[in-house]
Amino acid sequence: MQARKSLLSLAILFAVSGAAMADSSTVNTTQAGSDNGLNVEQRGATQSTVTVNQSGGRNTAGAINQTATYSNLTINQTGYYNLTSAKQAGNNNTGSITQNGGGPQPQIASLDQSGGYSKATIDQQSNYSTSASITQGGGNNNTASTSQIGNSTRVGTTVSQAGSYNLASVSQQSNNNTVTSSLTQAGNGNTGIVSQRHNSQQVSATLQQNGNNNLGSIQQNDTLVTTANAQQRGDFNTLSVSQNGALLKADVQQNGNNNRAVVSQTGTGTYQSVNLVGLTQTGNNMVANVSQTGGSGNRATIYQH
Repeated sequence: MQARKSLLSLAILFAVSGAAMADSSTVNTTQAGSDNGLNVEQRGATQSTVTVNQSGGRNTAGAINQTATYSNLTINQTGYYNLTSAKQAGNNNTGSITQNGGGPQPQIASLDQSGGYSKATIDQQSNYSTSASITQGGGNNNTASTSQIGNSTRVGTTVSQAGSYNLASVSQQSNNNTVTSSLTQAGNGNTGIVSQRHNSQQVSATLQQNGNNNLGSIQQNDTLVTTANAQQRGDFNTLSVSQNGALLKADVQQNGNNNRAVVSQTGTGTYQSVNLVGLTQTGNNMVANVSQTGGSGNRATIYQH
C-alpha cells in the first residue's frame, strides 16, 4: 500500500511539473497529503496564470518560475512545515502566497519579482513559526505587502525593494513572541510602513531607506520589550516612529538635508530599564520632534550636526 501511495505521488508530481511557453496559458495544480513537491516553469507568457494548492504537511512548492507580463501567480498551502519559493520576471505581474494552519514546524515563504508595476503579497496566519520574504528589484511602481496574524513564535518578515515610487507594508498582529521585521528600500519617492500591533513581547523592526523624498513609518503598539531601528539617507525624507507599551527603545538616524523625524513613546520604564530614544540627524534644515509620555523611566538623546 505504501509503495502504491508513493507511485501515485510521483505520478501527480510529474504530471503537474514542467514548462509552458504560450500566451494566455493556465497551470492549475492540487496536491493533498504529506511530503509532496512541485516545480512549475512558465516562460514567454502574457496574461497567464499559475495556481498551486497544497494541503497537508512537509509540502514544497520549491521552484515556481514565471517569466511573463500581466500574469498572475497564486500559491495556497494549508498544514504544517510547508515551503514556497517563487519567482516572477516581467512587468505588471501579481504574485500571492498564503500559508495557514501550521503545526510545530515553521512555514517558509519567499517571493522574488523583477520588473515594474508588479504586486507581491504574502499572508501567514495561525501558524507556529513563520518566515516571509519579498524581494522586488530592478523596477519602479511596485507594491509589496506581508501580513502575519495569530502566529505563535519566531515570526519574521524581510522586504527589499530597489527602484523608485515603490510601496512596501509589513503588518504583524496578535503574534505571541519574538516578532521581527526588516524593510529596505533603495530609490526615490518610496514609502515604507511597518505596523506591529498587539504582539506579546520581544518585538523589533528595522527600516532603511536610501534616496530622496522617501516616507518611512514604524508603529508598535501594546507590546513588551520593543525595539525600532530606522535609517534614512538622502534629502527631503520624512520618518515617524510610534511606540506604545513598556521597555521601549527607538534608534533613528537621518543623513541629508531638509529631513524631518517624529518619535513618540507612550509607556512606563524603570530606573534600570528605561524607555530610550536616540535620534541623530546630519545635514541642514533638519526638524526633530520627540515625545515621551505615560510614566517614569524615560530618556532621550537628540544630536543634530
